[in-house]
Amino acid sequence: MLTRRQALTALTAGSVLFRAHAETRSSAVRLILDEQSVESHEGVSFHLSRAKKHPENPVLLPGAPHQWDSLQVKWPATVLYSPSDKKFRCWYCGLDVVQSPERRYEYGYAESEDGVHWIKPALGQVQFLDRPTNQIKIDWAGREMSFVFENPEPDTPEKRFGSVWLEGRSPKVKGLAYSADGVRWSRETTIYTPEKGYRLQDINQMVIDPDESDPDFRVKCYSQMMYVPKNSSSGQQVRAIGFVHGSDIHHLHDAVDPLVLEPQEGIDEELHFATVRKIGRTFVMLFESDRFSSIPMHGDLKLAVSRDGRKFRRVHLHSPLVATGRKGMWDENLLVTTTSAMQEVRDEIYIYYIGCPNIFNAWPGNYAVGSKRRGAYFAPTYLGLATLPRDRYAYVEGSGIVTTYAINLGPDGAWLNADGELREVAAISVSGKIIARGRLGGEKRQSVYRKIVWRGKEPGGAIRLRIALGGGAKLYSIQAGALVV
Repeated sequence: MLTRRQALTALTAGSVLFRAHAETRSSAVRLILDEQSVESHEGVSFHLSRAKKHPENPVLLPGAPHQWDSLQVKWPATVLYSPSDKKFRCWYCGLDVVQSPERRYEYGYAESEDGVHWIKPALGQVQFLDRPTNQIKIDWAGREMSFVFENPEPDTPEKRFGSVWLEGRSPKVKGLAYSADGVRWSRETTIYTPEKGYRLQDINQMVIDPDESDPDFRVKCYSQMMYVPKNSSSGQQVRAIGFVHGSDIHHLHDAVDPLVLEPQEGIDEELHFATVRKIGRTFVMLFESDRFSSIPMHGDLKLAVSRDGRKFRRVHLHSPLVATGRKGMWDENLLVTTTSAMQEVRDEIYIYYIGCPNIFNAWPGNYAVGSKRRGAYFAPTYLGLATLPRDRYAYVEGSGIVTTYAINLGPDGAWLNADGELREVAAISVSGKIIARGRLGGEKRQSVYRKIVWRGKEPGGAIRLRIALGGGAKLYSIQAGALVV
């Protein structure tokens, strides 16, 4: 059997090691998201958390009128936090307000020490109006920087960062490039060409999953794709979330059934971008729930989950994790997720997104008066930040009792991510017998987790946890040994 390191190496054909989204410590995390997250419950309610928008939003703004990005900081965009040097890096699409000599999107780079206050360093690659810029220049026919990733253990310094680029117009071919600093890029190879019949299968997110049992699904890619809904009377194609996979980064292909999440009648009309992160055995997706035909149009960021990363179900249909802003705010109209949007920063989750004001309308092109009058060409957009404490995407609230699915308790014990009064925790055997009782102690892990202290002998092996929540108490997630279910 391959070790985890060997599996990661194989995924990248021996060229470079990718950051695994399924971290070792995450393998023991079970998120409490909704009724399906627990075996049974009584007297409790389930809720989606609301990410807290940063008070200094928007955190990355368009430039001054004389700069190349004076109108928009726009998608596709990637923000990555590097624990090794404690630095945030952002790659984004930009457009100048004058739009001269023609409307054309370019790509730029920004960096930050805290993820809130950003600088746009002069890179020495492109000048605009005879002034230095932070704009990135490439020497191949890359049309759009779809996303960026960081390699924790590159085989050469020149491959610390990787990026995937849209190349050509039809089909949506994707090329791979590498960089030592995230600023100067060298193209490596073509990694994906969509199969015949897919008008749009635009990859914008990648998850490396070395724990996947089927080698052909160890690289999972998520896209925006076009399809005709089954109940469509007009035959009009709309956007949904698509799926591409492969055994390694260089061998990607369309799934037999590429539709992993589609619009739901009465809730949204189209799904634009999505970002996926694996936590324990759960794939968590943050996706755009869009109503483009509304005036003004509207789109916020909602949550979906999956056990295998191939088909997703929505969590709390009508509740956004990141909601649009109040009337008149910079993000009132439409939110667009960045790639790898859920960044783990110490004991918090930083969620980066693009916000659009009310004047950003008539978009996409099929909703506009004409293709040259799309709102994306004329309205400002900004980069915003919202945060959550670690693993607190949703919660169950007391007063009442929840019983978890079976878990395997190891020597490290069990830890609960909770607020408020937990009246008692009981360990229940496979046969249903209470074999130990305990409470939350004072020992903490990662700020939010507290260890269960058992009375007498600590239980081990396969058990279920029965947790009695006091009034207003909240349980977000559990860390324990290996998950049985």
